[in-house]
Amino acid sequence: MIRGLFIAIIIFTIWEICCIFFELPPFMLPPPTMIFLSIFNNWEQLLIHSSYTLVEILASIIIGTLIGITTALAISSSPRLKIWVMPILLASQSIPVFALAPLLILWLGYGISSKIVIGVLIVFFPITSNFTDALNKVPQELIDAGKTLNLSKTQLFWKIKIPSSLPGLCSGIRVAACFAPIGAVVGEWIGGSTGLGSFMIYSNARLQTDNMFAALIILIFMTITLYRITDIILSRYVWWK
Repeated sequence: MIRGLFIAIIIFTIWEICCIFFELPPFMLPPPTMIFLSIFNNWEQLLIHSSYTLVEILASIIIGTLIGITTALAISSSPRLKIWVMPILLASQSIPVFALAPLLILWLGYGISSKIVIGVLIVFFPITSNFTDALNKVPQELIDAGKTLNLSKTQLFWKIKIPSSLPGLCSGIRVAACFAPIGAVVGEWIGGSTGLGSFMIYSNARLQTDNMFAALIILIFMTITLYRITDIILSRYVWWK
């Protein structure tokens, strides 16, 4: 926390000095003092937009995690199903989200649902991939030890494979916590009137670059905080490696 704050102060100080020394016009690159002043002057609007974006991010992570876990369990338990499902998963990730976003907004409207779906498409694959790899790489000696204790296949799955694979699942969720804001903001860029992405587009159209950076800094802070909270929770309840 203190180290991150110290790094941020250094970056903003260098940024401020460069803006003054090179006499950069504010509409191209505003100094940090101007950006923080914008946050102070527009804190009510930014709070509303931030809360809307945060709901989208959290919903994307929760739904994406549930879908990722279900998919990973399904394809790891059935090699035949994996042959059919994996090409579909890879195909879903080969299409850029910027190409899908306009279609999803056309189908689902400009509300929050289209942004959540975009976020889910981004976050569920790393969760599925990490959890599947973890399930398939459980040490054979642990499984053999379970068999010597006469554990059934169901008991082996729930008492050995799942606990051994949870660190891999947690790695996927951590990645999802970083990627989920991308889906929310991209959806707000394409269409919508609420959210940090919409606030950035609105400010860009009026050359209010300080407002754009204000929304961007809040988004960065939100993402880092979300990642840290996720990491703390997962490290507490899944402490084994």
